[in-house]
Amino acid sequence: MAPRDRRVARRPPRDAPSDAIERVQPRRVQIEIGDVVVTRERLPRVNPRPASTAPQWRYRIRIHPDQHTGPVFTGFVSAASHAEQIASVKCARIVFIEDELPVILADYRKNC
Repeated sequence: MAPRDRRVARRPPRDAPSDAIERVQPRRVQIEIGDVVVTRERLPRVNPRPASTAPQWRYRIRIHPDQHTGPVFTGFVSAASHAEQIASVKCARIVFIEDELPVILADYRKNC
């Protein structure tokens, strides 16, 4: 068994209370007007006997608070790339919503 690296000093949660609180109670992200929102949606089943029973997803992009349908992508990387392009032009944040939990992916408000 290799000796432990002495350079890494771990601190117990009582010595870092803010870290422990954030692990227990994460902050909720508030979606603001103008945010570029990427949502993950389950693809509707059209085949009664599909080859795979695994869920398939699509990713939709919209500008909050508009509820109009925006472009739809079958892969997250393509959707995130398109959202990044929009957010950089509009000086906005990119928010990804999965299972109704919003997460900020990038913030371009400071760069404009």
